[in-house]
Amino acid sequence: MRGPVTAKIGLVLCRIVVPMWVLTGAVFKLIERSPRTLPRETILNVADGLGLHLYGLLATLIALEFLAIAVMVFLGRFARAMALFMLTAFCLILLGELVGGNFTDCGCLGANSPPPWVMLAIDGALLAGVLLFKPTPAAAARVGRGPVVTALVVILAGLGTSFGLVIPAGRAPETTVGNGPVQPDGPTVNPAPAALPGYWFASEVESWIGKPWQEIDLFTYMRKWPKEMDSAKRYVVFYSRTCDHCEAMFWEDLTDPVLGSMVTAVEVPQSKSVLTSSDAWPMPATECELLALPLGCDWIITAPLTITVENSNVTCTTEGDHIQCMGLAD
Repeated sequence: MRGPVTAKIGLVLCRIVVPMWVLTGAVFKLIERSPRTLPRETILNVADGLGLHLYGLLATLIALEFLAIAVMVFLGRFARAMALFMLTAFCLILLGELVGGNFTDCGCLGANSPPPWVMLAIDGALLAGVLLFKPTPAAAARVGRGPVVTALVVILAGLGTSFGLVIPAGRAPETTVGNGPVQPDGPTVNPAPAALPGYWFASEVESWIGKPWQEIDLFTYMRKWPKEMDSAKRYVVFYSRTCDHCEAMFWEDLTDPVLGSMVTAVEVPQSKSVLTSSDAWPMPATECELLALPLGCDWIITAPLTITVENSNVTCTTEGDHIQCMGLAD
């Protein structure tokens, strides 16, 4: 579409609206400084399979977002092309999340991100707008030496900020951090907890099936192990106090005294330094054994992560669900 009004709309979209939208995502990532803000199906799983360092990847992606912002704001000749590229990439990533089965949280705007389909609707609408409303060639060509220098300054500042803030956040703690005192004579105490990594993420938890539970690295970091892990059947569920699915799981299923007595519920910390979020849902009365993962590690887990252990061996694992492994399906 051409015309003075449509050209102005295109200019505002490419030089203001889309850059501000990209900046919003970058700022949320910098605030949390956690790979949990990256889409799981399309980025985290692939990066984990390739052995990439997730904090380095996060810093790189944030730096690239600042590069895109600088180009769109200061280099008008390339603003529309960059806006099209970024929005197309966002839409493809979100489509990949939906195809991969992630319908709950894309991580795009931090811990409280909307579902991928909501973000896809926003990015898709912006993409359609940039395609329909094209700035005039004259407006797009206004690039001088000053804007180029300014863009370079913004790019370098974004690069320094991204790596300067994100990489230190991903360093492993000097010592293993626990969640409080543990009775030394208890039968479930881990005698030699492994030193915590900077972050923990597993893209293929299904690979645990058939292995003894003590060979699963997630358990090696715990200060206290779930009880009765060598019994005929035991369920271990890693949950978050801000996860709606986890809240429903407790109130609908784990308040049952028979099922609850077979479950160890392990709380996943909200962050490296905070166990339970201030806006956590209330814990109902339950017969579950309640434990927590240690602080000091960035636990990247799609809660609830449910593990069934029978006679010391893992027989079922699922992330984001508990129905299958607990045999609750109708």
